[in-house]
Amino acid sequence: MAIIKQAQRQTLGQLIGANNPVVTVPDDSQRQYAWTKKEVDVYWADIEKFMEARESGRESASEYFIGPVVTITGESVKGRSLLDGQQRLTTSTILIAAIRDILWGMKSPEGMSSANNIQRDYIARKSGRKDPMEYFLVLSLFDRDFFRDNIQDWSEVTGECPKVESPSRPSHKLILDAYSNFRVKILNRLQAYPDNETRLDYLDSLRECLINGLVFVEIQTPSSSDANEVFETINSRGKDLSTVDLVRNFLMEKSRSDHEKSRVNDAWRSLLDGFDRREEIEKFLRHFWVSKHGDVKSHSLYATIRKDLSGHFDKRPQIYGVGAFSAELEGAAGRYAELITASTGDVAFDTSLGEVKAMSADALYPLLLSASGNTSYAELQTLLDASISYYVRWTVVGRRESTLLEENLFSAAKELARGASLGGVITRILQWIPDDETFEADFREASIPKQSQARYLLARIEQYLRWQSDVHEEVVLGDGKVHVENIYPQKPAQELRLEDHDSWVSRLGNLTLLTGKRNPSISGLSFPEKAHLYGGSALLISSRTGIEELWDDKQSQWRVGGIEARQARLSEVALEVWPSGSRWA
Repeated sequence: MAIIKQAQRQTLGQLIGANNPVVTVPDDSQRQYAWTKKEVDVYWADIEKFMEARESGRESASEYFIGPVVTITGESVKGRSLLDGQQRLTTSTILIAAIRDILWGMKSPEGMSSANNIQRDYIARKSGRKDPMEYFLVLSLFDRDFFRDNIQDWSEVTGECPKVESPSRPSHKLILDAYSNFRVKILNRLQAYPDNETRLDYLDSLRECLINGLVFVEIQTPSSSDANEVFETINSRGKDLSTVDLVRNFLMEKSRSDHEKSRVNDAWRSLLDGFDRREEIEKFLRHFWVSKHGDVKSHSLYATIRKDLSGHFDKRPQIYGVGAFSAELEGAAGRYAELITASTGDVAFDTSLGEVKAMSADALYPLLLSASGNTSYAELQTLLDASISYYVRWTVVGRRESTLLEENLFSAAKELARGASLGGVITRILQWIPDDETFEADFREASIPKQSQARYLLARIEQYLRWQSDVHEEVVLGDGKVHVENIYPQKPAQELRLEDHDSWVSRLGNLTLLTGKRNPSISGLSFPEKAHLYGGSALLISSRTGIEELWDDKQSQWRVGGIEARQARLSEVALEVWPSGSRWA
């Protein structure tokens, strides 16, 4: 059980104000800034509601409880290590900085004086002219310098921060986004006030609500292990992103030396620098574990990792420790980034990875990650192509339950990680691919409402048709360059609407590609009014696959038989584009 020294009420001003112990986010425990526009907007809406209620004078509205924070506080309280509450305190500091800058920008003596006071009392100050800056909130190594450069190192002469450091991590951009978001919201509110006097009143009221009205419960613990236990308990009900942070905290807790802690930080630095979004880090962490151990669901990922690694880390003598795990994690992160961005350097392999991305076939990544650990990308081409055929035939076109496919692929990844031969795994995947008869029947009936998957299927068929017809002109088929066209419109004129409209509009036989962006006014026309778009198209899937059969000239109406006939022809091409296991040999 965790030891809690005390839990006490603290206002925001008591947590990060001058003359209070400095709050420091330790390098070995906390995550970087992670609040997106969604969380910032909710925070601002809550502040505005609180201000309105507080100004009513009701005693019940005098304070706004914003949640607990967990700190590690020694016997001599000179500083506090913050384990939980970083997002709220950082966001609050960003909002205070936005108020400071708007006050300064008013260029009135009172506004500039208020801005200076806010900076000294709640953000950072110097005791003497030559003394170092004292920051009331110190972030961890991932964000510390950037936060100071853009939020805290503010000049009372120029009213600006140096802003020398460019954003290099997703968290840096989120810090700038939060600041810009608050600045816009405040400036919009100020437009309702007729003069500087009333604007100063509003800004002072906003500052006072934040500093004296926001209330936390500070849970003080004597050690990092106690704090970690409290942190995990609180965050067990938090958002999924906390899994990444819980794993890092766990690794720090299990580190036996400063060298191991440094190794963990190196690995996490690679994660933060290697991915554009935190969601990608979360996905990588799960796929990394799956690639070595088989399937595990996101909601139980942390508990599974902790239980398994504790068994290794606690052994005496220790064979596999924190350093070895961190090294594996860092190496895998680099390969994973190459896989999801299709940037391995092998042209053919990257082209196939582009197909995986176009389909959002994330289930393939653990297998590829596992296989790439000891094998070159060029040698994995057959594995990747077979996996794509399996995914298309089973999931995209067949619409079968994806759970079985994932279980198969994750099991294969685990086998590769434990020494199975690449050839043996490929053989198994080829056996899982639905046969031609099944795939052709599935394709003839397939509806693909998801635009990204429809675009992928049609683009691959187009590429095959061009190869088959020896057409060498290059046509860019990437997203944004072509659009999926419903030949029989999604919104036809009432007199041309087919019975059972929804069953036909997304059928593959009713879909084609046209260059450029979709024009809704053209898409909704009858066939004679847009036939020239198909016949004159440079795309063979539009000009040579019998689109004209979808329209009955004599009756001036759409033909479901034409949709079925065209889809049957496309299915014959699909058999070649995504071959079965028997065709592979």
